[in-house]
Amino acid sequence: MQVTVKGKNIDVPEKLRAHAKQKLAKVQRFDDRILAMDVEFSEERNPRVPEAHTVEVTVTTKSRLVRAHASAADPATAVDQVIDRLQRQIKKLKGRRVDRTQHAEGVKAMAPAIQQFERDEAAEQPFARYKRIEMKPTTPEEAVEQMELLGHDFFLFSNAETQQANVVYRRRNGGYGLIEPEV
Repeated sequence: MQVTVKGKNIDVPEKLRAHAKQKLAKVQRFDDRILAMDVEFSEERNPRVPEAHTVEVTVTTKSRLVRAHASAADPATAVDQVIDRLQRQIKKLKGRRVDRTQHAEGVKAMAPAIQQFERDEAAEQPFARYKRIEMKPTTPEEAVEQMELLGHDFFLFSNAETQQANVVYRRRNGGYGLIEPEV
């Protein structure tokens, strides 16, 4: 990781430069994708401004830039404040990236299980063969007989009493069910 420390219209003392590099080295442990850090010190020369020392840090990662700045009465305090802000931003970004990749890994891990389930289901129940039939008025009992003759698990028919389309289906326990529209 490359750390560049510079001053904007001021000279940065070596002690302050070492302090900033030492603190920024700790930020590296939060995200290993950090490539470079640029630290810029500036000072407002207006006596009415109580927090005259400003520090701006720009972190370059593999995917984006992260910026943080802070102002304080002395430059060392401003460095500490900007490090706290920077750590919070980097943790947040890494958390988002880790959550996204963990979710993707979970989905990838589920795919073989789903495929195995689908293969098991296909082995247990062969696909039903569908045949185009004419709906003739009949009773549910006659529909069950017709369904058994055709060898299907369901049968669509026109009910002779209500003149509406109904479905008779075979349940897993061997019984039969009737689906009829609500009136």
